[in-house]
Amino acid sequence: MAESAESDLELGVSMLFGFVTVVAAIATAWAAYASEVQESDTLQLVSGVALTVALLAGGVAVAAVHLFE
Repeated sequence: MAESAESDLELGVSMLFGFVTVVAAIATAWAAYASEVQESDTLQLVSGVALTVALLAGGVAVAAVHLFE
């Protein structure tokens, strides 16, 4: 039973951070496009922050798979 709970936790944490990665990647693309259209430096900063979140969440998602092995 404990093995099933660990695998469920591994799957859940990996899916959560995978979802965060996808949302942050979409936010990166949106902010970059909006920055170009509106010629706004602030949206370039938002795009950079969203990219950072996407990369960190992706790394944590991969680490979570290995952590719960």
